[in-house]
Amino acid sequence: MGTGDHMQTRSEFAGKTEHINSHFIPALLLMICLLVGCVHAPAPYRPGNWMNHGIDLKSVADPPRQSLLQVIIVYGDLWSHHTALRLVHPDRPVLFWDPGGGYGVDLPKDVRSKDLIRINPPDLETYLHHIWQHSSLEVEVFEWDLKPEEARDLYDVLLNGTDKHHPAGRFTTTTIGLFCTVAVSDFLHRFARKTLTVPRSFFLPEHLARVLYTQSPKRVLAFRRGRQTAYFPPRITSGDSNPSQISR
Repeated sequence: MGTGDHMQTRSEFAGKTEHINSHFIPALLLMICLLVGCVHAPAPYRPGNWMNHGIDLKSVADPPRQSLLQVIIVYGDLWSHHTALRLVHPDRPVLFWDPGGGYGVDLPKDVRSKDLIRINPPDLETYLHHIWQHSSLEVEVFEWDLKPEEARDLYDVLLNGTDKHHPAGRFTTTTIGLFCTVAVSDFLHRFARKTLTVPRSFFLPEHLARVLYTQSPKRVLAFRRGRQTAYFPPRITSGDSNPSQISR
């Protein structure tokens, strides 16, 4: 093999190495983030001064004639790994948004379309049983009562999406894997400002949960196998709910 062949071989090897590094380094950084930054008990930012009591799983059914926003945070044994959203409108079918998630992926496209389940959407109990098939440790559900016009606006955005001419910009419920929390937090940041303040999008579910605890939810439901608890916030002052305190 001549000198030119050796140079070509080294050049090809260097090109292949650069290509591998361009994919390996981001994946390695993500793995380090998950292993180092996210190894903790579930709900690490849950306030210690909230009132709580046990509840029955059957008691968390949707209240009649009440619009409701639910943000769902799923924790595994070592770190949080999924975020979903459920929107209840008393005059319309419930919308369940599972961005990049696995619920109903084998269902027909008219049932699950663009990560949105519009036909036979799961109630909390059904979704919990789905999640627990994958050995998740705890599920948090943040709840807000909505005014009819707030629910209608959010419903229309989720169902129909928006284009670039919308005041809040383009939006679709289609999401690639690993970006579920980015999608949900971005949706809340842009479209749910009348109800709560999410200062920016977040990658890790527990960081979104940290913000949501400051946004005066009606209650937060915590579900483990065999144990269900409802947490209720104390009276919150404007200083307690300042989003600038938790945006880092």
